[in-house]
Amino acid sequence: MRVREAIYFLSILLPTVGACLNLFTVGLLRRQYRGLVYNIWALLRSQYFTRRLIAPVALTSLVPAAEVDMRLCMQEWVMGNVSIYELLVLVELLRVHHPLACFEIGTFDGRTTLNMAANTPEETVIYTLDLPREQMNDTAFPLDLLDLNVVDKEISGARYRGRVWERKIRQLYGDSATFDYTPYEGKIDFIFIDGSHTYDYVVSDSLNAINLLRNGKGIILWHDYITWPTVQKAINFLHSTDRRFANTRFIEGTEFACLICE
Repeated sequence: MRVREAIYFLSILLPTVGACLNLFTVGLLRRQYRGLVYNIWALLRSQYFTRRLIAPVALTSLVPAAEVDMRLCMQEWVMGNVSIYELLVLVELLRVHHPLACFEIGTFDGRTTLNMAANTPEETVIYTLDLPREQMNDTAFPLDLLDLNVVDKEISGARYRGRVWERKIRQLYGDSATFDYTPYEGKIDFIFIDGSHTYDYVVSDSLNAINLLRNGKGIILWHDYITWPTVQKAINFLHSTDRRFANTRFIEGTEFACLICE
């Protein structure tokens, strides 16, 4: 039996080693493999390099066991998107909490924006804020190099344009650190933060987000908590120093940190 197990293991190991050698040599020159490299880094970081995390929470404790009907739009993943599982998690939270107003910081290609619009009540409005290309060199705080790559695009929200749910979306433009949030304060039920990943921006976006919540209640969801040290540092800091963020948790199996204010 052990011989069979060893042979089976080697039949998996050898091609895996060969594929990895290819990926981390000539494969690095191919754009289509960069997402795979990112996913490997995300897995390794969560297993070996993460030093301190806020308390984890299982998705099942946030979403009832009952079945949740949902629509998944634009499932194809590109660098800068949430994973397909994270998209499912985001949609489930929306379906369970029925927000009447959502605010997204960081539109990028509009994939999450579209799915937020497709999985909320008909009367829900989705506000999404993005930094326009012409402002990428004139921001309140310096941007990370990878942030610049995301900002440097022809159009914000390309993936929701022309879709039936576009009517629910309000595209906003500006630097999230200096944007005037006054018209939206106290009127938002669900906030998704996936803008700049630098420490200063994450802290600034989070403090602005907490003021947007309707009567102090609602959900704030952050992306890239596990793989971006600056994101993790900022959320950990807020969690430990500001009582309004004391109940922030990270959702197991995802890059999400989540705060549910009830």
